[in-house]
Order: sequence, then C-alpha cells, then structure tokens
Amino acid sequence: MSDEINDNPSPENGKTGDSASAIFAAIMREAAEKARPKGAKFSSERATPSPRPSQATAEPSAEAEPNPAEPVDDNEETAGPAEPQRFRRISRAGVHQSRVGSGLAGGFLRTIFVVGISAGLVATVLTWFTDPQFLNPAVVKGLQLNDPMLMANIAGSGATPTPVATPNWHYRIGIISGHRGQDSGAVCTDEFGYPELQEVDINFSVAQRVVAKLKAENFTVDLLDENDPRLDNYQGVALVSIHANTCYDFGEFVSGYIVAKAEARPDFGNDTLLRECVALNFGALVPLERSFVLTLDMTNYHVFRTIHPLTPAVILEMGYMLADRDVLENEPELLAQAITNGIYCYLGVSGSVSGLSPLRSDSRYLVPLLETPTPEWTR
Repeated sequence: MSDEINDNPSPENGKTGDSASAIFAAIMREAAEKARPKGAKFSSERATPSPRPSQATAEPSAEAEPNPAEPVDDNEETAGPAEPQRFRRISRAGVHQSRVGSGLAGGFLRTIFVVGISAGLVATVLTWFTDPQFLNPAVVKGLQLNDPMLMANIAGSGATPTPVATPNWHYRIGIISGHRGQDSGAVCTDEFGYPELQEVDINFSVAQRVVAKLKAENFTVDLLDENDPRLDNYQGVALVSIHANTCYDFGEFVSGYIVAKAEARPDFGNDTLLRECVALNFGALVPLERSFVLTLDMTNYHVFRTIHPLTPAVILEMGYMLADRDVLENEPELLAQAITNGIYCYLGVSGSVSGLSPLRSDSRYLVPLLETPTPEWTR
C-alpha cells in the first residue's frame, strides 16, 4: 500500500495539494463557465484566494498544465473587443448625424416643391374661372398710357415722360344717408296724425344718386348708414352726411339749407373749405336760401367724434320738410347734383384731385372765395 499515490497528501507528509476550498472554487467556476451563454464575458474580476504558504513548496509537475484553481484575468478577455466596440459606437453616431442632416435638407426641398406646385395649380384655376370683365373697364382704361405724346417720348425722343395722375378710384369718399339703419328721422303727418313723409326716405333717395354720380367718375364711394361700423376711424378725402330738417310748424315760414362742420375743427382748414364748397354749389342749383341757424346736434354731430381726425366732414340739412317739402320730395336729382358739385369743388380746390373731368351736367361747380385769416399779433 506504500506504492499507492496519496491524492490528497497532508502537510504533515511534506507534500502539498489543493485544499478543499480551492477545489470547490474551481468546480464552481467551471459550472459558471458552462452555464454562461456562448461568447459572453464577465465584466468584473473575481479574486481567488491565494494558495497557502505550504502550497508554494509543492513540487512542480513534469508538464506545465494549467491549474483550474488559478484566477482568470477577465481583462485579458475583454481588452481586445472593447476598443473596436467604442469605435463602432462613434461611427454609428456620425452616420446618424449625417442621416438627420440629409433628412432636413430633403424635407425643405420637398416643401418648396409642394408649395410651388400648389401655387401654380391655384393660379391656373383662378385664371380659368375669373371673368375677364372682373375689373371695371374704366379702371383698366385709367391704368393705360394712351397719350400719343407720352408714348412718343418713351419710344424715341429720350425726354422724361410726364407722370400719370393718380386715378380717381384711389380716392375714397363717404356719403352718409341720414338716419338710415337707426330711425325714421323727422316725420310729416297728415291731418289724422298718420305719417306721410319721412326724413330717412328723402335722405336715402338723394344719397343713392350722389353715390352713383361719383362712381360714374370712377371714385371709390361708400354709402354709409347713420351708425355704420365703418365710420369708426373712417379715412377718406371727404365725408358728407345728408339730412333734411324738421317738419315742425314754428308758426312762421322757416326755410333754407344749412351746412355745418365740427366746432372742434379749425376754422380755416379743409373742413371749412368743404363746407363752403357744398354750401355755394348747393345754393347755386337749389332754389333755397342758406340758413346759418346752427344747433348743437350739427356742430357736435356724433360722426365728427368717430371718424379719423384728418378726414374732412360736414353735415348738410337740405331744407325744412314743411316749408321746403316740394323740392325735397320731388327734386332728388337736382339735390344730388348740387351736392356732387360741392364735392367736386372741394376736391379740385383743395388739391386732393387734379385735373377733374367735366361734370356730366351742363353746369360746373363754383369755387368759394375764402379770406386768409390774419394772425392776431399782426392786427
């Protein structure tokens, strides 16, 4: 039995061998290696207990076989693949950035292409379905250069062409039909007390004709109600509010027309010029005398406080519905022509419109002679 090899010599015999704990650790490591998926690596090292001092004196075996109890250096297994993996992550990030940049550029180009195609289709559809007579022929004619001398200068003479005057449609004029959309205004009744004549009807009949005459000269004209929302900060070259005076019986003959501007406006500004032009030309055609009996409702007319401060405006009382009923009820065309002449007077004299075309009637507007105010300090 002495020749038998002692597989687990004890230290007393002077020979070394693996301890039970080392063998158990090696067996557990082998089991872990078999249970681990193929190709997987540990990310951290595990310390293996160092051999006992007595084991250091063990005789080396004839062949150097690897001891399964020796610790395995995980860094040696993972050191190689770690660096290429980092480079792969960097290269993937670069590819992602390039793909994002190309995607933004492509999306921008596609958007421009879609917008261009859509605009072309809309323009084509509008061209197909737009009436050739959509624009007023008078407006088209006003935009054309038909002056032979001007065309000759442009063609070959080399002279500077004369500037074309601004067309009339560029200028906006407001005409208010008094009390329309609000109430009936003044009312004349019969012997039984039933209404037979209303101011709102007289005003509207005249206002419609004034608008038609101004539009015939290619002006832009707004027919406005008494409390029209468009009057809020309204801007135009002129504004005239058309009214008729009361039908009340004062016990005496009260007749005449009245023209008033805002009391808050300057006495020698465009409002005064508009007032005098309307008054002079209205009296030249209508067989009524001018009255200067002003009321607070006229000088502090609510529209004067609503419109733009630079819009010249006046209110016209065309006559008294009791004494002047005949002309108010039966001569709307004459009244409209007189008001139109007054507006033309103002536009021509104030310089708002130069080179006004002749009126369609035989009569021409009159121009008032206004005194230039003398400053107080020079008197």
